[in-house]
Amino acid sequence: MTVLLSIGGIGLLYGAFHQLDTSLLIRAISANQMVVTMLIAVGFLRLFSTESMNMEKPLPVGKRSLIKTLIGVHLFGSVLNMSSVLIVGDKLARHHPISVPQSVTLLRGFAICAFWSPFFASMGMALTNAPGAQLSTLIVFGIPTGIVALAFSAWELSRQNNMETVEGFPINIQSLWMPALLALVVIAAHLNWPTVSVLSLVSLTSLAFITVWLALSEKRQGVTIAAQHIRSGITHSAGEFALFASASILAAGVAALLSSLHLQLAPSHFGFFASVSTVLILIILAVTGMHPVTSVVIAGSILAPSVTDPNLLGLTLLMGWSLGITLSPFSGVQLSIQSRYHISAYQLFKHNWRYAIVMYGFCTLILWIYTSWHMS
Repeated sequence: MTVLLSIGGIGLLYGAFHQLDTSLLIRAISANQMVVTMLIAVGFLRLFSTESMNMEKPLPVGKRSLIKTLIGVHLFGSVLNMSSVLIVGDKLARHHPISVPQSVTLLRGFAICAFWSPFFASMGMALTNAPGAQLSTLIVFGIPTGIVALAFSAWELSRQNNMETVEGFPINIQSLWMPALLALVVIAAHLNWPTVSVLSLVSLTSLAFITVWLALSEKRQGVTIAAQHIRSGITHSAGEFALFASASILAAGVAALLSSLHLQLAPSHFGFFASVSTVLILIILAVTGMHPVTSVVIAGSILAPSVTDPNLLGLTLLMGWSLGITLSPFSGVQLSIQSRYHISAYQLFKHNWRYAIVMYGFCTLILWIYTSWHMS
């Protein structure tokens, strides 16, 4: 974070001596503010736990149970974010060390959420760094991409050896009402009030849901639970929030530096080939260790002058984010799985590189379909 702040600060300082556009200073202060607000609000959803996420029933075994686990982690993860990976992973690791197929299930189920979930940081960053992008459009093209990713992952997992003895997580389909409900509420609210920020809708929906749920299920104890989360949960996420704030300074600094030097790194037009190339660059940057928050804000700053279709840029950023955290051994979810469940980065990479290639190809197809549809 210090590096991000330093680079961004140098860029802003250089621009200040070369007639810096004041809008860049405003951007440095306000950019990602709504994303941080959304992350704090969505963080309260961690207080929600369904019976299926905490049940003490014996773990089912076999390929079908692992595929159900993949879907369950994905649907819960679309709202609960990283909490779903840790809850399910800790349950699977209670009696036996987690196997590589189980770890791949956790990783894929979580990472695929980045293609479409309005509760994911990836969506917040895409909407922020592609001003004018529409949530409805991103979801319409993101959900089919996610479905194909889940289907391919399920097919890969079913072909693994000794799958009949691998344990899955006993997720009850009936208990998945919460993520489905919240996603539908946000989408419906966005369609009815398109001028209201999607990030604001996500934040308000999350806080309203957890307030009602605590009042009905915990009654007076709900206030204590919420207060404890504020003292501990939000405090422990301070590093993540600082990263987003630092990234906004970096983005403004890069934009100021490029403007002052009159450099044009973006293509003359951001179309299909530029979007496909950008997805590949984002994946490579993730593999080298760059956090997707950083790569996304840099991409947004560089490409902004040539973007005429913000939805295309939004889809590009979502795809690069999802495939990047799946393949990168330095992504937050991978580091958690590696350290918590003692799975090597090599094993995860070995089981994910084919998936990344196939999904990059499918993302290319989706981007081609979108650009063809948009131009017609």
